[in-house]
Amino acid sequence: MGNCFSLYMAPVCENLGFSVTSWSLVNLIASFASAIGAMVIAGLYQKKNMKMMMLIMSIGTCLCWVVATFCTAIWQFYLIFGVANVFLAGLTQLPISMLVTAWFEDKRATMMSIAYAGGGLGGAVWSPIISGFISSGPTGWKTAMLFSAGAVGVVMVITSLFLVKRSPAEYGTEPYRTGNKDASATDKQAQSNAWVGVSKKVATKSSAWFCVLGVVICIGILSAGVTTHVPNFVTSIAKDGGKLQGTVLSVYSVVSIVGMVGGGALMDKMGIRKTVLGAAVLVIVGLASLYAYSVTGTTMLVFGYSIFFAIAMFLPKVLPAVLMSKVFGTKDYAGIYAFANLFFLIGAAFGSVLTSIIQGIAGYGVTWIFYMVIAVLLFLAVSGAISGGEKLQSKYPEGDN
Repeated sequence: MGNCFSLYMAPVCENLGFSVTSWSLVNLIASFASAIGAMVIAGLYQKKNMKMMMLIMSIGTCLCWVVATFCTAIWQFYLIFGVANVFLAGLTQLPISMLVTAWFEDKRATMMSIAYAGGGLGGAVWSPIISGFISSGPTGWKTAMLFSAGAVGVVMVITSLFLVKRSPAEYGTEPYRTGNKDASATDKQAQSNAWVGVSKKVATKSSAWFCVLGVVICIGILSAGVTTHVPNFVTSIAKDGGKLQGTVLSVYSVVSIVGMVGGGALMDKMGIRKTVLGAAVLVIVGLASLYAYSVTGTTMLVFGYSIFFAIAMFLPKVLPAVLMSKVFGTKDYAGIYAFANLFFLIGAAFGSVLTSIIQGIAGYGVTWIFYMVIAVLLFLAVSGAISGGEKLQSKYPEGDN
């Protein structure tokens, strides 16, 4: 639903006479509703039956989409999709991060990246199907929404009831760990005594928290500030009516799926700090390609963005999810992650506006240089967060009480 939502802008605006600007507020309202919803739902997932809560989230989301087909005024869409995204927060990044963190102590980043890569793949598969419904007529968007609500509703009810298992402890087992099966009892005991972590109260008062905020804000600014403006930038240079931007985005989409899986595997193999350093370098190379394209107009240069920048775009989803457990442990993971996600969305909302301001004053070339600096700041913030997490673990080796 989320990955295909942009397909509804043009047909809904045309059918009901809305302006693109007024519809854009739907996305903004939905994003912040999702962030607020995640903070509330995180607590419910930790205290209540996760299966039943996810079932409620699934039914609530799909009912909102059904109701949306009866909307005729823009304020009604604001209300319905605001409510829908509160429910949707309980079906997307939050439960994925919670479940993978609970079930994997080792290979956590790899599993996280595979899960999120599925979202990109799902969007690629469903986009042409949804587009087919939408193009069937003036009200084809209503058919598409009803189909989405029905398909997602059936799948998520089954998933909620039969596949969701909140934690290994509830099922008499332990999270996945690598290592020699013949390890000594001492080694096994050490493995089972993984750091529990600290509460949200302690975490948000630590120096590590401010570094984590720097990480999520930088990622939000970087990802949204660049990706939302590249199509317009490419077309402004190529002046081809948008043909080149379509090719650039297609290559970007394919490469980003590969980067999503590879980035998580590298985090497990090399560690978070080294992987982020490599990703920051790739981001800078990708942005340098855009800068070079703006200067020379050579078409091949712009694909440096589609390759190098796209590979590094495992950062927005995988890095925060893995970094929270690394820095603060798993004791209050859901609450900490949901709270940090609010600042990611603030960064993302600010990023697009920031690009508009900078490019309006100094042009896109200077804008891409600015984002190179943001990539450097991102790495420094990650390093600070990890160092702060090590201090927390030293201070609370058995977690805070």
